[in-house]
Amino acid sequence: MLDEDGRYRVKDASIAKRHRMSIGTIVSDAAVNVCFRRGKRLGNVEESFIARLSPGDHFIFAGQLLEFMRLDNMVAYVKPGKSGSAIIPRWDGGKCPLSSEVADSIRELLELHIEGRENEPETRAVARLLKLQHKWSRIPKRGEMLVEQVQTREGHHIFFYPFAGRQVHMGLSALLSWRLSKVRAATFSLAFNDYGFELVSRERFELIPLLKAGLLSTDSLLEDMLASLNAAELSKRQFREIARVAGLVFQGYPGQPKTNKQVQATSGLIWEVFARWDPANPLLGQSEREVLERQLEFSRLGEALRRIAATPVLLRQVHKPSPFAFPIMVGRFREKLTSEKLADRIARMQLEYDRAEPPANAVTPPKAGVRSPEHQGDLFA
Repeated sequence: MLDEDGRYRVKDASIAKRHRMSIGTIVSDAAVNVCFRRGKRLGNVEESFIARLSPGDHFIFAGQLLEFMRLDNMVAYVKPGKSGSAIIPRWDGGKCPLSSEVADSIRELLELHIEGRENEPETRAVARLLKLQHKWSRIPKRGEMLVEQVQTREGHHIFFYPFAGRQVHMGLSALLSWRLSKVRAATFSLAFNDYGFELVSRERFELIPLLKAGLLSTDSLLEDMLASLNAAELSKRQFREIARVAGLVFQGYPGQPKTNKQVQATSGLIWEVFARWDPANPLLGQSEREVLERQLEFSRLGEALRRIAATPVLLRQVHKPSPFAFPIMVGRFREKLTSEKLADRIARMQLEYDRAEPPANAVTPPKAGVRSPEHQGDLFA
């Protein structure tokens, strides 16, 4: 109520008490139920994953390929999906990415291995795999970024190794798949870890002209990032946390908490009112900034792109996935429906690495912009 001195004051003590109970709340990500449109429940997944999906996107859950339809009152409605690429859900355990300092240290260790000066027990333990990586492809130095292309029964794979951390790679994979889809319509399957990320498509993309055309540039970075993600839905979900901490949403009394559905419905209504009638509201801007920084580490993503633009990109055409690609692929097919155990499949792939030798014609003739066969892929300075 507006007081005589021009200040707004809360006259009702109960309303003031409810407001104080919500201020400073420690929030966490909510779980969303995954159900078929006819009502059968499959389980639950973190809301941060579902919020990134758009209707028609496919993901693998409970051993099934599902197509996302809509999100309504903390329930994600799905239907059986068609065969093809899909996204694998991730939980909160993957939200501790490499720091910039740790990533630089890893690149330094790899460079020491190339120069034959490594003295760390971890590096010696994987020396055989690093030797195979260098024989099949290349081990990038600190001032380089490695990109590998390979074709398998699953399709055409593009592996990028920026060594920038999981969250940055998640944003980069979405960004580059969006930019590639603008060149030619395609469906991508994405996988990423702390060291690199993978794009899988049915069609092959010639990367040399695309890299020269600015595939990895920072131009229109913010616009492309927002376009590549379900940005409006992410901001709406993030606004729920802001509204709870600011005391705009009452979460219930001790022992009688409101459900996540009720809290989301209330905060969603406030968000829609602000978005329609007060688009310059600072809380809306805060929700967009937190989505970019907390979930995608947008500032580090921009720094990673600027660093890549200033260093040579090593493009390698490999005859089979390299040791660097192995953990990324494991992360992608971990939850695929198969009669073969994951451990057995990994053991078989490890055995293939043990026995593998590159074919005599593994190195292809140099293309325009390539210095020599042994340096194939040193494209851009």
